[in-house]
Amino acid sequence: MEIIRIKCPQCSAILEAQDNPANYEKNVTCPNCKTKNRFKDFKRVIPRENLDDSTQIERLEKGTPGHLLDISSGREYSLNEGRNLVGRKPINSPPKADIAIVTDDRFMSREHLLLDVIKGRDGRYHVYASNAKNQNETLINGALLESGDKVGLKHGDILKLGETSLKYIGFVLNDATELSV
Repeated sequence: MEIIRIKCPQCSAILEAQDNPANYEKNVTCPNCKTKNRFKDFKRVIPRENLDDSTQIERLEKGTPGHLLDISSGREYSLNEGRNLVGRKPINSPPKADIAIVTDDRFMSREHLLLDVIKGRDGRYHVYASNAKNQNETLINGALLESGDKVGLKHGDILKLGETSLKYIGFVLNDATELSV
């Protein structure tokens, strides 16, 4: 069965599930907003891309929330369970962001991206990205993150905040939410 990306009709979280015709009439509970919807009511987004062997090197253990890697500088920024506000670290004032990225990139807002880190019942962390109070673009693997969208991240995803590229490093086997229906 093919793994597909679907969008919750209630909260717009993007989830992964098996594309199985037998599932179309079943109810699915969104792990983000906890509402039940029919599988067929979820909108298809983008087919899942297979992980390549190079991503296996950076994987984390199941019980860690992961981190962001600044591709140009090599700096790592740890994620914490709960809400993480990511933004540019200001020069002359205290940062507003929980994860203040050291950069001269003026296209990255001081409050650019929200990362919600949720620990699932399986002990694995699931990370959802949404725009914060920014007026600049956020791209995830080259796709524009629209206002109001919540996208489940998987290991190796590239987040582009302004002109700064960050790589999400997380648990390889189940970084994005997978639904069993």
